[in-house]
Amino acid sequence: MNGLSPEAQEVLKMICAVYAAQPFAVEKADSLRPPTLCRAEQQLALKELRQAGILELRQKIWGEKLYQIPVLQLAAIHQHFFSMSPLPVAGDRVMLKLAAGSGLPGELFRALLFTAHEGLPLTAKGVIHKKNISRLAALLSLREEHLRGLIPGDAYAEPQPLTAMVMVDLMLMLGLISRQSEAYMLEMERLDQWFALSEPQMSHILYNLILNRYGLQEPVRQHFRYCISAGEFAPGQWFSLPDILDRMHKLNLAADYPETGVEASCLAWFSCLAGFGWCELGYSDYGDWCFRWTDSKPSPDPGGGAGDSCVNLFTADRPAPGCGTVEDLNAPAPVEKRILQDSTLQSFIVQPDFEVLVPPEVPYTIRWTLGGCAELLHSDDLWSFRLTRERLEHAAEQGLLPETAISWLAAHAQGGLPEQVALSLRQWAKGIGRTAFSEVILLSCNSEADGADIAAHPRLGGSLTRVGPLHFIVQRDQVEQVRKELAAAGMAPPRIIGGREGSAKQKLFDLGDPCLPLADFVLPAPDPKRGILGGEAVYQPLPLSSAEVEESIWTGEENVPQMWIKEWRKYHGSTAQKVMEQALKWGIKVRLSIRDEVCDFIPGRISGHPWRVSGCLLDSDSQIRDAEMELDPGDWDEMKLLIPAELRNSSSAGASGYVMIR
Repeated sequence: MNGLSPEAQEVLKMICAVYAAQPFAVEKADSLRPPTLCRAEQQLALKELRQAGILELRQKIWGEKLYQIPVLQLAAIHQHFFSMSPLPVAGDRVMLKLAAGSGLPGELFRALLFTAHEGLPLTAKGVIHKKNISRLAALLSLREEHLRGLIPGDAYAEPQPLTAMVMVDLMLMLGLISRQSEAYMLEMERLDQWFALSEPQMSHILYNLILNRYGLQEPVRQHFRYCISAGEFAPGQWFSLPDILDRMHKLNLAADYPETGVEASCLAWFSCLAGFGWCELGYSDYGDWCFRWTDSKPSPDPGGGAGDSCVNLFTADRPAPGCGTVEDLNAPAPVEKRILQDSTLQSFIVQPDFEVLVPPEVPYTIRWTLGGCAELLHSDDLWSFRLTRERLEHAAEQGLLPETAISWLAAHAQGGLPEQVALSLRQWAKGIGRTAFSEVILLSCNSEADGADIAAHPRLGGSLTRVGPLHFIVQRDQVEQVRKELAAAGMAPPRIIGGREGSAKQKLFDLGDPCLPLADFVLPAPDPKRGILGGEAVYQPLPLSSAEVEESIWTGEENVPQMWIKEWRKYHGSTAQKVMEQALKWGIKVRLSIRDEVCDFIPGRISGHPWRVSGCLLDSDSQIRDAEMELDPGDWDEMKLLIPAELRNSSSAGASGYVMIR
């Protein structure tokens, strides 16, 4: 796809500055028209942006239509139009006020592990049991103070800990858990796909999810988040918040917003990023708040991810972000690049005191299985677990037999298991599985008489074991035969066996086969109902139809004299008025000769007797000469209607600043 026309870029820049990626009513588009463009040029530019996928037309349920820049395009638009070139602050002049947390991928892993071990059961009202959600919050290094201002007040009114609820919300939005009738359950196939990603890929996906889901979504807040996400803000360097806000004002990204309110919102966002391990917050010796990215700085999606091509916002020969020059970390991880088979990267260290040290390069698939039979202690740069009998028992309950777990630990431990650890594990294994509870199918009768009749039935003796006057144990493989015989005797039991609802057991730590193909991890489609912390409404996008593409702006063109369009001439005052009225109706420019100088005029209003026209006068370079010019017919000589489609294909396109739309 060729680059956008200059007109489309002007319209896009103004829309983005005012609304960022927030939807706005179609009727407001004219107020965003650049002063050098006529109404028709803006309509063509809007259509061009829609064709390029940089602007979408959406519709509410009741029919109201909205324009919206897709959020996936926002980073590329920012990079092109609103680059900042910020000045770093010397590190020795900044005092650290808020350090970075341990990292969101690790926190999410801890929440997933808690879900596997402890569960997230639901009350009759459909909320997570207070005991479970409180225990999850206590396990996290993320704290409430990190999240102040993250969630708008009306979007979170639950009494449960916000830190834990954010983790549950993220797991839901990633599709790693789903809500069932009695609890939130892990989605194991999705979990396998997630753990196949590298930590930078996880961090990138999480950042983009948080970037556009949490916090106030006003345009100025969105602009701030995308500004500081740009590559100019290098990790490890301090930057002044007042300097950033000043640059935003100069770029018209924070117009009509009080600086104090914006600063408070920015500090709340920095606190959130610090809690997730992405940045640190400090205070300079001259009184300014400062921030710096950590080495794990993620980046916003570079755009172009929604389709099979990218729109080049720059020039036809210079690729835009996301079109091959920047690695798209949100892209699915190729299965052939998974590191599960590299034994040098999947080794951990088992110490004699039962602590397991996990280097950063160990894949999450290995950490997950390790979490099945060991207790997670720390999830910082160097993760650590502790082998315990309780965890070994829990792994057995989830289908990972002790002998299998011990063999797996020995195979993945650098230098094998220490002798005393291996001995203890084998000793623990001997006491696991020696007794077990089993569920049996119990047939119950309403009376002893019915029980006696069933016991005396000639064809049921080998299928039932009587355990009381009213109860029989039914062999599992004989259930249908027993039901058939009881139905013939007029005592048919219900087909649904009581207590079996939702009883399917998950194999949470099944080792699986790393050689089997694994689908790529892809975020679920946007759905405001999926999470538990709200989210903005998702309006249905309307595709640009072929009829809209071919639709002509020039209604009634056949009734307009062709000389008004094709010929450069002087007209009588009454005819000149008709030419101006036609330009006003079509929303196009009129080319005028004023004192031997060729100018373009955008008529805005015709009034008076004798008539006069007011509008914007442009010089030959399409620069504004007078934004509120009033003319009468004697102020110009020759004139001509300018139809943008004609100019785009004319030989004078270069001089007029127009380019061809393709």
